[in-house]
Amino acid sequence: MTEIKSREDRPLPGIEYSEIFISDENDLGTGVFTTVVEQRALAKINPIISSIINEPEFQLVLNINSAQEEATVLLGKADNSPALSRKVFIIPEDTAIQEAHTFTINFSGWDIKTLELDGNKLQSAE
Repeated sequence: MTEIKSREDRPLPGIEYSEIFISDENDLGTGVFTTVVEQRALAKINPIISSIINEPEFQLVLNINSAQEEATVLLGKADNSPALSRKVFIIPEDTAIQEAHTFTINFSGWDIKTLELDGNKLQSAE
């Protein structure tokens, strides 16, 4: 039961870092994925996409669309099969798009459970 923890600094423009934590390498469908967007990134870059891929076993994608005030999360295998879980969340209207923000995805059993923005759970759009 080995844990997986990986951090990537500045993987794409607008992203300060992204980090994945999976407590058991035998259960890739359960863990936490964190993305920290830089100051002003939500105001300048649309959409912001943060992802982690380990072909063919695992893929998680976060698509932050501040113009539509939505964030979409996809979780599944990286083998060209459809996502096992897909959820759309509402970004609050009063989010300060000039500030840095932390998006945290919690997933379990290959199901997206929550998306948090700066520690606050976002409402599902569905």
